[in-house]
Amino acid sequence: MPKVLLKNKTGTIDVTNMISTIKWSGSISEVARILELEILYPLHDHYAPKIYLNIGDEMYLYDDTGEELFRGRVFYNEQFGEQGTIQITCYDDAIRLSKSKGKYNFKNKTEEAITRTVCNDLVISVGKLATTSISQKMLCSSMGIYEIIKSAYEGASKQNTKKYHIIMKQGKLNVEEVGKEVLDYTLKADSIILESTYSENAEGVVNKVKIYDENDQYLGVVQNDELIDLLGVFQEVYIKEEDKQAKAVAQSMLQAIDEEISITVIGNTSYISGKTIKIEDSLTKLMGSFYIESDEHKWAGGKYRMKLDLKSK
Repeated sequence: MPKVLLKNKTGTIDVTNMISTIKWSGSISEVARILELEILYPLHDHYAPKIYLNIGDEMYLYDDTGEELFRGRVFYNEQFGEQGTIQITCYDDAIRLSKSKGKYNFKNKTEEAITRTVCNDLVISVGKLATTSISQKMLCSSMGIYEIIKSAYEGASKQNTKKYHIIMKQGKLNVEEVGKEVLDYTLKADSIILESTYSENAEGVVNKVKIYDENDQYLGVVQNDELIDLLGVFQEVYIKEEDKQAKAVAQSMLQAIDEEISITVIGNTSYISGKTIKIEDSLTKLMGSFYIESDEHKWAGGKYRMKLDLKSK
């Protein structure tokens, strides 16, 4: 089991031995990573060590090598008297982005500049930010801070087709390109894959996008001929924006058949949302590279398991 430290007004305490279950999770579609703990609190055992966590107390999670995995604060706690346990939920500091709003008028500002500006207003330290060199024009009126950062990077995504996500590392906000970091180890069915499922869904397919200017003049079209032959035409329309490359944006609007992949494997703290993994699973015929869309790590009963939801690259 990894090490868990509590930091409160009295100091820093190692509470690892008081914890029965640890769940650590995150997703590229969610702003903050979450730490959920079940802490032993035996009311009738006067000799057992007891500790009660308060809202705002800081929690730290470290792996076996001492590397920091999580840093956040207690946002929820509940004591179960008869069971002798306390359930707590912690979020890292990125949660403040989703609970705060701002008003800005950005002109010719890159995503990195926009991110630094809004984080500075919330006194959130900034680490490494993905560089796009694509300037944006954004009028934000009482807009959520997370939505501002997300919209800024989505503006770049429309032109370079890359995806980005926010992740806190050692108390600093980072924006990373989804799938850029590739993990070395290949997951195989005969080694550490315990369960796996695979499904396909064509309900969200867009295989043709027509492009017009602001005067309704037709400018061109992008399309996926293979998907049109397979399913027929599912069409969208794009009105060219002043600061966008029309064909690049239209191309980003095309949507392929959605693949949903879920696997349960023996735990490894390197496997978190946004990274790319390689899989060889002959049972479900999952072969190739996939990026991690969401991850859930759980330590309980002496076992460490993780569930990963994946998407094709």
